[in-house]
Amino acid sequence: MPSLPSQARAISCPLPSSEGSIVSAQTSTLIGAETGIESIRSAADVGWVRDLTVGQMMRSDVRTTPVETSISAFREAFPLGSTNQVIAVDEDGRYAGMVIVAEAHAAELPATASARDILRHPDHMLLPQLTAQEAIAAFDRFEAEALVVVDSGEHRQVIGLLSEAHALRRYSDASERQRRELLGEL
Repeated sequence: MPSLPSQARAISCPLPSSEGSIVSAQTSTLIGAETGIESIRSAADVGWVRDLTVGQMMRSDVRTTPVETSISAFREAFPLGSTNQVIAVDEDGRYAGMVIVAEAHAAELPATASARDILRHPDHMLLPQLTAQEAIAAFDRFEAEALVVVDSGEHRQVIGLLSEAHALRRYSDASERQRRELLGEL
């Protein structure tokens, strides 16, 4: 487990997780506001840091596929260039993992395989109430370029997708806007 700042603590518990946490299954690793991971530099940081949430930044137009979809059917439904990743869901619509479209089109992958065979991040997800800082920490921790957003660790219903690049851009924009407001430029 990567080390956390000295004022932070990691909590492990079995699934389902409580709301307000990043979920990593097998045993669920929770990192959130309760860990003190936020680094507040001044009183001005408090509001905007907490106001910028995953729910505000995520894309809700997520493309999904059943986890048992054959690779040949997947390739037909999602040609190269149509999207970067597709969210695989089980028969109850619960998050099962992420399929990288380019990997599904790899020549060495048999057409008879299923999406389940190439899932990425099946146990890594974000919750909509997490802050931008918590989401950015999750991308680093899980070595992911994008993570799915689910309604809760228990129900795992897909509600969106957030990419690391978008989260960093929105965080940077909010930080710059706050800096300009403090300097009286806005």
